[in-house]
Amino acid sequence: MEYCEFVKKVRKQLNYTQKELADALDVSYATVNRWENNQALPSKLAVKSFRDFCENNFIDIAELDN
Repeated sequence: MEYCEFVKKVRKQLNYTQKELADALDVSYATVNRWENNQALPSKLAVKSFRDFCENNFIDIAELDN
């Protein structure tokens, strides 16, 4: 699964808006929007932060590794 699809899936699973997810990850709304629209890839630090966020919310990240 592409990163953009996974971010959107996680956000919808948690019933978050892009702004709420951005706040939870300590990034801007525009950053989450660009990730979801495949206009930008996250930095390595942002990927780690997102993976930690998923694990803390009991979201399986195995799909992201495929």
